[in-house]
Amino acid sequence: MCSNCGRTFRHRVAQAATVARKVDGNRFVVTCAVSGSPVHAQFLKSLQQYCRENGAKLIVVPIAYRNPTSNVEKPHEWFAPEISRYIEAGRVELCPGVMLLADVPTQPTAVRPLSGLHTMSGESHGIFGHPKIALESVATGIGKSSKFVLTTGAVTRPVYSQSKAGKKGEFHQVQGAVVVEWDGANAHFRHLNAGKDGSFYDLDQKYSTSNAKRLSHRAKVLTLGDLHGVRHDRGVLEATVFGKDSLASRLRPETIVLHDVLDFQSASHHNDYFDKFRLRKSAGDDVATEIRETVALIGRIADESGASQVVLAGSNHNEHIYKWLEDHRNATDVQNAIVYHETKLAMLNAIAANEDLDPLEYWVRKLLPDSSKVHFLKRDESFSVDGVEYSQHGDQGINGTRGSLHGMTKAGSKMVIGHSHSPGIADGVYQVGTSSSMSMGYNTGLSSWAHTHCVQYENGKRSLISIINGQWCANQAEAA
Repeated sequence: MCSNCGRTFRHRVAQAATVARKVDGNRFVVTCAVSGSPVHAQFLKSLQQYCRENGAKLIVVPIAYRNPTSNVEKPHEWFAPEISRYIEAGRVELCPGVMLLADVPTQPTAVRPLSGLHTMSGESHGIFGHPKIALESVATGIGKSSKFVLTTGAVTRPVYSQSKAGKKGEFHQVQGAVVVEWDGANAHFRHLNAGKDGSFYDLDQKYSTSNAKRLSHRAKVLTLGDLHGVRHDRGVLEATVFGKDSLASRLRPETIVLHDVLDFQSASHHNDYFDKFRLRKSAGDDVATEIRETVALIGRIADESGASQVVLAGSNHNEHIYKWLEDHRNATDVQNAIVYHETKLAMLNAIAANEDLDPLEYWVRKLLPDSSKVHFLKRDESFSVDGVEYSQHGDQGINGTRGSLHGMTKAGSKMVIGHSHSPGIADGVYQVGTSSSMSMGYNTGLSSWAHTHCVQYENGKRSLISIINGQWCANQAEAA
């Protein structure tokens, strides 16, 4: 205020950049608590049990919420005393490249809690406290791995206002947390999603209020990131299925679900003149060879995963062979003439008999000595496990629209989809990444791709699991 004229001047105060505080430890369990809400006592005890068993540090992010319809006086001013020793409200570097932004306020009833937060952690993974479970993969720099931004789920029970926003917040709240592991070189994330009794699964162990035990039963489903046949990443499949300490050997899934099994680079309609020349020079344009190698890979996954069945979701890359067969100009391709005409004749005979024939399935049944465990899903064929739909690849949306993670949420169904190669979680829809090479020719520039799979546990809850430099968790050999 000016002493002479009495005018008041307001100036912008320079705000210092928030610096993350480093904390000790290599394993953390992060959840959030909403003000004015009681703790889910059983879930808290299960989390405490998990931390004791795994040497993890429990962190609870406080989330302020004003509930004008609550009968409790000043409900927004208190947090449950049981969690007071775990509260963290600052910005913390959990490990190199992983930031917990507990100082960033989020609205508990937000429809998209990660909106506008993608850049706040820089090139580091960013974790935000929120009662929803959400995850997005974000591109960083050229030649750099993508990062994740994700929310935690809550340790408190849902208590919201009697309003549209409050009811939506109540519906979407998850009793959950995120595990962060550091192996000295890489960070690993997995969500913990509790049932009504507060118990939850992590890998092959179940944690409850009383104990943690390795389970004798199997995971329900393991959905791999898009396979892409001959262009799969060998290290990813070694860590996932084929290796001694593979993820499949740990989870022992009843069902394996595969997307984009056939890449079909050998004769894709996307290949331009120069692509075809490059493929010819490298002998990569032999369709029969690609089909044989893809079928062999399917058979190996069926044999070595230990799964009771391998389910192939209808996918756009699998259907590239249709487009190849439909184009009459390909009939003059002498190199691929036999496989072209044999497959086309088989399809014509099927149509004449009023039957449908998947050309990839035709070759799987012909070339695999035992393909009884392999099941092909038609585009409109449902495959649901405990209320989770696995038939949708993700390329086709509702009413003929282009598919997307958030677009699929409008169906109101729990799903696991693929297609984008960028993992994500939104409103009950989980999207896997890829099992392919990270350099496919058509993904130039910045990339949000990641080698990420999805597991569904015995209780129906799901979690995304990423393969980072050949590892699916910290201390993988010891864990297995």
